[in-house]
Amino acid sequence: ESTMAMDLKRQVKVKTGVVKRLRKELAMYEQEKVQNDKRVEDMRASGADVYDVRQAERVADESAMMIPDCKVRFEAAIQDLQSLTDAEKENAEINETEEFKLALEALEG
Repeated sequence: ESTMAMDLKRQVKVKTGVVKRLRKELAMYEQEKVQNDKRVEDMRASGADVYDVRQAERVADESAMMIPDCKVRFEAAIQDLQSLTDAEKENAEINETEEFKLALEALEG
């Protein structure tokens, strides 16, 4: 195995890891937003103190603000990995490796 192939495998592995991590992170933020929004609604419905409702809204807003940034980073990571796999799909030294197969799976989501 050439040094170039080893470097490519490492690049593919790292970029695949980033895609997987950001996909999880985005899902977590989106789930958190749903939970926080429900909490605020439940507090309003139960006639909770206005101050407590505002605090819950602030938490919900701060959490929701993480989503756009995470989406941008996730989309950039997908494009980065897609570019790499597109560029190397004909490269017999890398395209049959486990790392490459996992990269393609990560791109399919």
